Amino acid sequence: MLGNPLPAEHYPRGTLCAAIGLVVIAAYYARAWRELRGSSASSLIPDTPVLPGIQPSPELRYLKWGLALSVLFFMLAGAADAENDWLDRLLGCLGAVGAAIVFAMFCVGFVSLANLWKELVLQVRKAKIGSLLLSIPLAALWLGLGLGVFVFIGMLLEKIPESWAFLFKWPLWSLIAVIFFGLWTGRSHAALMLRVILLVSFSAIIVAAVAFTFWWMTSQTAPLLVIFLSAMGSLSVIFYSRWVRLSVEELSSLGLKNNLK
Repeated sequence: MLGNPLPAEHYPRGTLCAAIGLVVIAAYYARAWRELRGSSASSLIPDTPVLPGIQPSPELRYLKWGLALSVLFFMLAGAADAENDWLDRLLGCLGAVGAAIVFAMFCVGFVSLANLWKELVLQVRKAKIGSLLLSIPLAALWLGLGLGVFVFIGMLLEKIPESWAFLFKWPLWSLIAVIFFGLWTGRSHAALMLRVILLVSFSAIIVAAVAFTFWWMTSQTAPLLVIFLSAMGSLSVIFYSRWVRLSVEELSSLGLKNNLK
């Protein structure tokens, strides 16, 4: 099970399609990057009211086309090496779409994790290191209490009949969301230290899951095929982080300033 991954010769046409797709997507985003950089200086007028729901968003339009092209090349790569049968090619396309969805889920997790780390680093810089170190025992106590509460809730749900369990799921998830919101907005040093502990744990879990998924996919297909498809999807993530997300934040901040005026 831990042998070498299958070589690229097992999926020559799929690897070729993935390589072509990577080149096409890279050229597409490079062109979009140049056009957006050239028009970014004149796209926003300070005295003009900003309506994000009405004004066109070229960044989002570029991202949608880039995602559509990426999914298309995922499907082509998945169906290229299938047998000469329409059912096998259909299954290859569906498998490629599933792989694209899984990759998108991991990308959303990484983007959210990066944003949380960025915010947490700013909070840690403003705090006193000595106070953070002294708050470690209290943070560990809160962590133990939280885990104990989750275990107790799980044991309680197991004893509830399935016909009544759905009545408790949404309130419990709402309670968990409120707890995490309160934890992330807390200003005490213990809450900040607990956020550091939880974020380090979540980061380790996500990195380990990505590494295992990447290894498993290379063992089932071909390393170059997975590398090309991963690079293709990563270009959309980079474009989203650099242009789409920042443009939304700029429009929101500018709209808030215009409303204050």
